[in-house]
Amino acid sequence: MEKLESIVKVSGKGQVVIPKDVRDALGIKSGEKLAVIVRNDEIVLRKVERLNFLEMSSRISSVAEKENIDVDRLVTEAVEWARKQR
Repeated sequence: MEKLESIVKVSGKGQVVIPKDVRDALGIKSGEKLAVIVRNDEIVLRKVERLNFLEMSSRISSVAEKENIDVDRLVTEAVEWARKQR
C-alpha cells in the first residue's frame, strides 16, 4: 500500500528529514541505520534489520559488476582478515 505522507526538501548536502510522525509510525530512532535502495526512478529507505538477503545480494552484485569487483576474492579476503583479528 502506498500513501503520500509528506513532501520533504533536499538540503545542499543531499540530506532530507524524515517527518517525526513517519519516524514514530515506523519506529525509527535517532542513530539507527537505513538502507538506501534505488528501484527504477524511486529511492526507498528501509530499516537495515528489515533488508532481506535477496535485496542485499542484488545490490552487492550490481555494484560489483559496475566496479569490476571479484566478490569471491573479496569475501575470501574478508574472512582471512576476520580470522586474523581474533
